[in-house]
Amino acid sequence: MSSHNLQKYVHKMEHLRIDKSHGNAPHKPIFLLAVIELIEQGLIRENKIYFSPDLAETAKQYWVMVPERRFNIAMPFFHLKSDGFWHLRANAGHESKLSSARKLRAVSHILQLISHVTLDDELFVLLADAANREIIRQTLIHTYFPDFQDELGCLITEAQKIWAYTNLLLTGDKLPSVLAEPPPLVPRMTRIRKAGFRRAIMGLYNYTCAVCKLRIVTVTGESATDAAHIIPYQVWQNDDVRNGVSLCKLHHWAFDQGLISFSNSHRVVVSPELSEKKPTEWLLIELRKRRIQLPNQVQHYPAQDAMAWHRENVFRE
Repeated sequence: MSSHNLQKYVHKMEHLRIDKSHGNAPHKPIFLLAVIELIEQGLIRENKIYFSPDLAETAKQYWVMVPERRFNIAMPFFHLKSDGFWHLRANAGHESKLSSARKLRAVSHILQLISHVTLDDELFVLLADAANREIIRQTLIHTYFPDFQDELGCLITEAQKIWAYTNLLLTGDKLPSVLAEPPPLVPRMTRIRKAGFRRAIMGLYNYTCAVCKLRIVTVTGESATDAAHIIPYQVWQNDDVRNGVSLCKLHHWAFDQGLISFSNSHRVVVSPELSEKKPTEWLLIELRKRRIQLPNQVQHYPAQDAMAWHRENVFRE
């Protein structure tokens, strides 16, 4: 890749078309920093960028630079098309609607009209190279966030540590039992440990509740799902992904309260304390014997010993 191409895209990054009519609105550079991070982590491996929860959550972490403004991830995903290197690819049958659209502010509209985005091939090749990627990233930081270079440097370093821990959880050697001694080594920083565990679990379950299959991502990068420990972390300091499951807010609470649990066949078990006569409790009772969503690979399934521990120590018989 020639230095000419690198300079070409450095110039483009320095001159993003940003709406200045409402003051500082750095949606585009923040969004591009998130794309760069996902390429660096290997979550974007080919020149196809999808509107994903990973992208939303990553962009949200950079928005701390401008807390006075409300972030809407749909806006840069759509409006970066005006900068010449970001190409929207329509879902089949929606080509005319996308070409005539002037604004897309809702996640539902993005998902309805847009399949994915491609970058200029030359730009994607540059971003796939560590040295060129860092030059483009630093260009964005120096151009749009000159007063926050140290803070962004810390965020990027922390993100790299989080990803390293996520990778360890997903690919590291597994002990024969989740309850085996000793538990795996974890980072000293609670923030990195929690974020790494969440990233691992969300990736395995695709940001979907294992119980009810709910999957919601808002324009502000919020997700409806939590990364729940089966055996609570404060009881057994173990972030093994087999000791985790993705649950929506309601079912995470019900699981922690022992109102639901999982059988050895990965089906929902409902506490007999719940009454079938109360319509609100029926929301949980109707889950009885429902098979939960599982990761694609068997080695990442919830561990039998972890589920047995939960039934014996938390579940309300």
